[in-house]
Amino acid sequence: MVGVARIRKTSTDGRASIACARRAAHSKTSPGFTLLELMFTVSVLAILASLGVPAMQEMLERNRLKGAAQAFAEDLQWVRGEAIRRNRDLHLIFDAGSPWCYGISEASACDCHLTDPDNANACTLSINGTTVLKHVPAANYAGVGATATFDLGLTGFERRRGTTMRMGSGSAGSERHGNGSVTFNNPRDEQLKVILSMTGRVRVCSPDQSVPGFRRCD
Repeated sequence: MVGVARIRKTSTDGRASIACARRAAHSKTSPGFTLLELMFTVSVLAILASLGVPAMQEMLERNRLKGAAQAFAEDLQWVRGEAIRRNRDLHLIFDAGSPWCYGISEASACDCHLTDPDNANACTLSINGTTVLKHVPAANYAGVGATATFDLGLTGFERRRGTTMRMGSGSAGSERHGNGSVTFNNPRDEQLKVILSMTGRVRVCSPDQSVPGFRRCD
């Protein structure tokens, strides 16, 4: 029995020695990062980060541009549908100044810069008996500019057919429909144009095809 115990102890001591030898060998062959390797890694990460920042900025600016154009197109379609549903003529007033804004109202004139729905000149609508402010400021889409071609800076929809209303008078003294367009742009000179036809059709296009996913404007 003593002999067996000695054999087991010898075997255990041998395995422990082998494990220690392996750890020692591993520590000799894996010294970790040197200062030079660490500096190289940091430099590579810095280069990758600098390349990614412009791409991220471009994506953000393009998304804001798309957001502004698509939101305006959807609002035009909403106003048209609401005019038919309410059986009342509705107007959309677009101020292309700096900063731009637009508002929706039954009145043919309102100030889309006003933010108090109780102000008589604010762009508001009555919804379920409550006066609700209906305006969109440029601040919602930072860095996005806008120009409009609507006659007198507004358009509207007739209650019966949803076609654009006649607004003011043209150069020859004849009334003009409220059809027109708004062109949105971002700091990269990318453009999206929202076009409203006399029949009330709304479409979004890119004048110079600078924005992927949108057709060139005819």
